[in-house]
Amino acid sequence: MERWSSHAKRWVTGLGLALPLIALLAWGPLWLWAAVVTAAACMGLWEYENMVQERVPPRPWWIFCLGTGALFPPAAYFLGPVGLLAAAVGSVFVMLLVQLAQAPLTRPALARGLSSLGGWMYVCLPLSFVLLLGTLPHGRAWVFYVLVIIVAGDTGAFYTGRRFGRRKLYEAVSPKKTMEGSAGGLAASMAVGTAFGLAFLHESGAGALHFLLLSAVVELVGQVGDLMESLLKRMAGAKDSSNLLPGHGGLLDRLDSLLFAFPLTWFFAERLYH
Repeated sequence: MERWSSHAKRWVTGLGLALPLIALLAWGPLWLWAAVVTAAACMGLWEYENMVQERVPPRPWWIFCLGTGALFPPAAYFLGPVGLLAAAVGSVFVMLLVQLAQAPLTRPALARGLSSLGGWMYVCLPLSFVLLLGTLPHGRAWVFYVLVIIVAGDTGAFYTGRRFGRRKLYEAVSPKKTMEGSAGGLAASMAVGTAFGLAFLHESGAGALHFLLLSAVVELVGQVGDLMESLLKRMAGAKDSSNLLPGHGGLLDRLDSLLFAFPLTWFFAERLYH
C-alpha cells in the first residue's frame, strides 16, 4: 500500500510540474525560458554541491558558485553558442582566479573549486542547450521532442521493469533498474519519438529513419545520464539529490536524463538547418 501511495504521489507531482511546463514551452517567450532555466540550473547546482562537497562551503563560496553557474543560461540566451562557450572557458578562469586570491592555498580549497567547476560543466552548461535548441527553427517542437522521448522512456522502463524485470542493469549503482526495463524504455522512446517527429517536425527535413535512430540515441544517452547521477548519489551516500519534489526526490533527479539529451539533440537539429 505504501508503494502505491508513493507511486500515486509521483504521478501527482509529475502532472503538477508538467502542466505549467507545457504552457511555458508552448506559449512562453524565450526570455521567460531563460529565467526558468537559470533558476533550474541554480537549484540543480545547489543540490549537486550539497552532494559532492566534503564540507559545507562558506557563504561567500555559495554566492560565487551559484552566481557563476547562473551566468550560463543568459550567455546562451544573449550570445548563442559562442556565449555558452565563453561562459565555459570563463568559469575555469574565474575559478582559478579565486584560488589565486585565497590564502592559504590548500588542497581542500582546490578540491572545492574543482568540485564546483564540475557542477558548472555537469549541470549549468548542458541545461543551457535548451535555449540554443529553442532558438532553432521549430525550436519549441524540438524541445518537446526531447521531453516526450525521455518521459516515454521513463514510463516504459518503469512498467516493463515491474512486469518483466529479472536481470539487473547495473546493481551496484541503481539496484532497481533491470535490463528488461531498459529495453522497454528504449522501445517506447523510439516509437513515441518517431511518431512525434513525423507529426510535428516533418518540415525540418528529417525522415522516419532519422527520427527512429535519433530517438534511440537520445534515450540511451538519457539512461546513461540517469545512471551517472545515481553514481554521484552512491558516491556521496545520498538517496536523493534533495527532497524538493514529493515522490521524485530533487530537481537534479528529474533533470539527470535530460542534461546530455538536450545538447545531443541540438547538435543534430543544428546541422539540419545549416
